[in-house]
Amino acid sequence: MAKILHISKFYHPYFGGIEDVARALVKEMSKCHEQRIICFNHTNETVDEVVDNIPITRVGIVGTLSSQPIALGFAKHLKRVLRVFHPDFIHLHLPNPLAAFVLQTLRNPNYKIVVHWHSDILGQRLVYPFYKGFEHKLLRSADKIIVTSDAYKNGSKALSNFLEKTIVIPNIVSEEKLQLQLGDEQRMSTLRQQWENKNIVLFVGRHVEYKGLRYLIEIEKQITSDCVILVAGEGPQTSLLKELAVDSHRIHFIGRLTNEQLRCYLHIAKVFAFPSYLRSEAFGVALAEAMYCGLPAVSFAIEGSGVTWVNQNEKTGFVIPNLNIQAFAEAVDRLLTDEALRRQMGAAATAWIKQNFLKQNILPGLSVVYGNEEQTIRNDKTGILNASIVLFRNNFAAVTKLVKVLSTSRIVNTVFLVDNSPNPDERYRELPVEYIYTGENLGYGRGHNEAIYRSFHQNVPYHLALNADVNFEANALEKMVAEMEKNISIGAMMPKVFYPNGELQHLCRLLPTPLDLFGRRFLPNCWMAKRVSRLELRHTDYSSPLPIPHISGCFMLLRLAALSHVGLFDPRYFLYMEDVDLSRRIHQKYQTLFYPSVTIIHQHERGSYKTWHLLGVHVVSAIKYFNKWGWLHDAERDAINKKVWQLSHPNNHM
Repeated sequence: MAKILHISKFYHPYFGGIEDVARALVKEMSKCHEQRIICFNHTNETVDEVVDNIPITRVGIVGTLSSQPIALGFAKHLKRVLRVFHPDFIHLHLPNPLAAFVLQTLRNPNYKIVVHWHSDILGQRLVYPFYKGFEHKLLRSADKIIVTSDAYKNGSKALSNFLEKTIVIPNIVSEEKLQLQLGDEQRMSTLRQQWENKNIVLFVGRHVEYKGLRYLIEIEKQITSDCVILVAGEGPQTSLLKELAVDSHRIHFIGRLTNEQLRCYLHIAKVFAFPSYLRSEAFGVALAEAMYCGLPAVSFAIEGSGVTWVNQNEKTGFVIPNLNIQAFAEAVDRLLTDEALRRQMGAAATAWIKQNFLKQNILPGLSVVYGNEEQTIRNDKTGILNASIVLFRNNFAAVTKLVKVLSTSRIVNTVFLVDNSPNPDERYRELPVEYIYTGENLGYGRGHNEAIYRSFHQNVPYHLALNADVNFEANALEKMVAEMEKNISIGAMMPKVFYPNGELQHLCRLLPTPLDLFGRRFLPNCWMAKRVSRLELRHTDYSSPLPIPHISGCFMLLRLAALSHVGLFDPRYFLYMEDVDLSRRIHQKYQTLFYPSVTIIHQHERGSYKTWHLLGVHVVSAIKYFNKWGWLHDAERDAINKKVWQLSHPNNHM
């Protein structure tokens, strides 16, 4: 059980998207972790209290500057909480520049920082340049970065250099908050009568610029259907918006809603209007909640925002080109006048949210971030290992043969087949596996990541990532796991590998230099023979265990506790180099062991030597690798290679 301190700008019962997300996370993690919260108060008073059985310190403020609460005593109170709580992790909800700055001044090696990146800082153009360098330093020091969608991750310049430790965990939609309760039917009937049984177009959210409410007022003028537009919430623009809408008899400001009122309105409304138009709207929690309740939505397409992922265009609603007022109004009219379409999209919206944004969909990602306590001794070794095979148009018979071998091992819990093929192969579902059809070619590393997420959720300590073209005896896994159980410093392990004809594969390798990779492919063999021999440690007979820094991706036995510290496969690599990158990160903190007591057979197709396409993919991955770790100057690589060389052959010198 980890101890986690959440630092948020505000916290429940404060009304806001980030605050709702923070509370949902805290409530779910309270089942397996001890937690505390420190945030800002709305007054100058500092208070300690308990919400949902979680201790909270609310630090008094003296004012607000550019949306940032100013609390002169924040550092003092944070030190106090750290001193009495001793957290293992600090979960920092951003944007929150003041809290981030104070935390960096108190940086303590005894805790790890998890940055929850709710959105970029976009509105403070004069202030942000002074904060940008500090923000970069914070992200560099963070152990993990959580972002709410792939779209936002890929669209954020601030995160572009930290993708390998960035994980997508969508915001949680709380079913308990939104499900109808006893007495709600009467409340909904009363509300319908209050609005004369007219069709309701609903907006819920804070009244701030990026929410686009001034555009909703313009949209109302072009909606031809008989309806009322109800604007829930409040904020700094409320007074201005009421003035802009003073001539409209259909727009009504209904203020901040209680949870009881909110769920009733969401269940009686016909359309959810979501006119946010800036990337400050990173996800849209209110949007997802409305869709859960069966409301088809109309939203704007915001480049680099997760909103267009939450609302699936022409499936769960309509996504309109940004700030196209007329098209937005036409979409609202279409939903109000086409009952069949509205019901179809409403049902699809509910199904989409249930499939992607409920707590059971989020927990595997949280397990990746916080991991599980490593057990030194395990008496029952049944089902302590999961295995994953990434497929792309593979031979079904060969895969079936490999699955049979894995299934006969008494320590294998689940075999995952992650299929990146253009079309699913339903035959795999008949095998004793969990078949994951991705619907797109995610690549090798990202494919395995999909299975590793599930291994974290299942709370097994080991995961085997292997190719479909390998063969081995089932007891090989028991031997390797037994060795890792004896030595918890081993983070990853590979066996001795042979070709089908019995020839040894030289996969014990040092970390490559650019000349090693590009030279062996494009220069004459006679020029590269000595370097290749050194890279592959051919001076050894591959008969003794060796802590090599590169574990081959054809058969990687991974300790999940190690992955919880160093991260999973870097998604920037589509194919090739992802195993080198992950091995290197594990090697920084754990042993990465070549274990010749176990042998396997590997076809080793070497696709990049056969097709120009795969050669190009390999070159691109190599460029990404060296851009990340260094081209000519890589002191860490040189030190690691020198140490491994000396261990493998003490009488030789590099």
